[in-house]
Amino acid sequence: MFPSSCTAMRDHSIEGPWPTGDRIMVCVSPSPFSAQLIRTAGRIAEGMKAEWLAVYIETPGRSPLNEAERDLLARNLQLAVDLGAETITQTGNDIAGELLELAKKRNVSQIIIGKSLHTAFWERIHGSIADNVIRRSCGASIYVFPNKPEAEKQKMLPFPTLRIPLINYLLPLMTMALVTILAGLVYPYLGLANVAMILILPILFSAVKWGTGPAVTAAVVCSLIFDYFYIPPVPGFIPADLPYLFSLVVFIIVALLTGTLSGRLQQQVISSRQREKRMAALYSLSRDIAAVSDINPAMEIVARRVSETTDSQAAILLPDQNGKLELRAGASSQDFLNDSELAVARWAFERGEIAGKGTKTLNSAVGLYIPLRTEQYSQGVLCIKLDIKERYLQLEQRRLLEAFANLTALLVTRIKLAELAKESQLAAESERLRTALFDSLSHDLRTPLASIIGAVTSILEGEGFFSPEASHDLLQTIKHGALRMNRFVGNLLDMAKLESGLIRLNKDWCDIREIIGVAVRDMKDPLRGRPLKVEVSPDMPLVKVDFIVLEQVLVNLLDNAIKYSDTGSEICISASQDNKQVKVTVTDYGQGISDEDLDHIFDKFYRLKSPHQVSGTGLGLAICKGLIETHQGSIWASNNPRGGLDVSFILPLGEAIPYKPVDLDGEENNVH
Repeated sequence: MFPSSCTAMRDHSIEGPWPTGDRIMVCVSPSPFSAQLIRTAGRIAEGMKAEWLAVYIETPGRSPLNEAERDLLARNLQLAVDLGAETITQTGNDIAGELLELAKKRNVSQIIIGKSLHTAFWERIHGSIADNVIRRSCGASIYVFPNKPEAEKQKMLPFPTLRIPLINYLLPLMTMALVTILAGLVYPYLGLANVAMILILPILFSAVKWGTGPAVTAAVVCSLIFDYFYIPPVPGFIPADLPYLFSLVVFIIVALLTGTLSGRLQQQVISSRQREKRMAALYSLSRDIAAVSDINPAMEIVARRVSETTDSQAAILLPDQNGKLELRAGASSQDFLNDSELAVARWAFERGEIAGKGTKTLNSAVGLYIPLRTEQYSQGVLCIKLDIKERYLQLEQRRLLEAFANLTALLVTRIKLAELAKESQLAAESERLRTALFDSLSHDLRTPLASIIGAVTSILEGEGFFSPEASHDLLQTIKHGALRMNRFVGNLLDMAKLESGLIRLNKDWCDIREIIGVAVRDMKDPLRGRPLKVEVSPDMPLVKVDFIVLEQVLVNLLDNAIKYSDTGSEICISASQDNKQVKVTVTDYGQGISDEDLDHIFDKFYRLKSPHQVSGTGLGLAICKGLIETHQGSIWASNNPRGGLDVSFILPLGEAIPYKPVDLDGEENNVH
């Protein structure tokens, strides 16, 4: 597959924009004229079938936006979203440079920008963003739309607002008064130059603490104080030496530079804190819901996190089996989810669009309703009661809330898919169990039943014709068939008890020798003609286990060893103590098994391929595994170097091991 032209150009460090397709970028600001630019960009993008971006560059050095400007900016960005644009907000001091850098990264071919109707003198002082973009652009087409005078008038507020509180001007003056008193005290000892340095300190402090305006005010007052009290003739404002006027210019320049840098730094700190808060909130939510598998606790976590982050009431509505929204977590009807609010939530759920307060849809609602959308359909609704004064949500607020909604939608989808996967797994397991049971019933029940029926029929029909030896053989056949059927049914019942958790252990201190002896006695007939070797450490302690359960484990292991080894071959049982554990191993000297079979030998209904005619359900070792694990032990299988298979299990000794009572003759008594 060939790489795309964009990828190839990026790999070869070819400067963009690359002519691989049209992409349009429109520059947005808190101005009524931006709405016209956005609509124009939308029409152009629709006509060209091109992607387009709506970009706002926030400049930290400028005064923060007031409430009306924030609302207007949010409305413009929302308009761009409604028309199909991708909205981007960036922070930077050089607006033209940020726009062109973004255009280069996103391979923008056309840039649409508005030009304010400022005077030539104003543009010469402050610069024109449109002119800078045109002058510095390379490769992209620039469309400049001059602003309309009516839009400029609409942008003007009816009454000017004082953005900096009056106290921020009074505090620098008070600081200046204190520093002036200090300078007057040290003037006889330090001289004029050092006093000038002392008077600069409140200017720097005002710039860092209160911004550019108070700093300039402090600079003017500082210059007047320095001129009146320290520059000859004293006191007086007209200096004898005119070069002293240069101090006033220095003070003001220092105030402007430090105030501007301080303002930018403060805005950048505020922006960084806001971004960090949003990222921390999303990370915290994603971490909390990562391991949750139940829908109700998960929704409670989401509602609590959203409420804490937005400082508001939050709730989550999910559809029931009939598709009707029901409250799963968070606020209730007593808070704000009354019938009218639920109607707005249903509208958002059915349409898959955000609605409610802070949007252009059903804005009179008390809450904000964000659908939990996935690619297929809405999974529910995130409901938030926000305390906002603006008519429209700010872009960053909306993005954060939509990110919460997207995470919640993914969480709901994941839990539902996990439930479906679990149901599918259970259905597949049930089908496999049903098939295995049918196979086992057809072989392991019908075969002994057929032998029992045949033997009984022979005895009944041939009464008086069979010798005592022949009758005894027929009765032995009936016995073996009945025992085989009993073992088969017992294994099924044991597995059912294990899976349902009905196994209850009756632990007591037991001798492992006695358990091995009882198991060997139960398998006396199958072991007939087989050499059996039992090796138990002489210092073997008592173990606290369920005698009957552990006997069943050994019976199953011996039965497995008999089935998968040659007739007449030796079987070995060994038991030893190792590091506060008891280890028991049953060894046969058959053909061994493959590594693939070793990984599945303890699975339910798993049957090994063997040249021998092997009967059974494949439950024996699976039952052994379950019974050993109920004792907090472990079991495994490995091929013996001499041939055959070792099946071993270990049991923890746990509590203090009692000594075996010894009689006067020095012989041990059985303890059970």
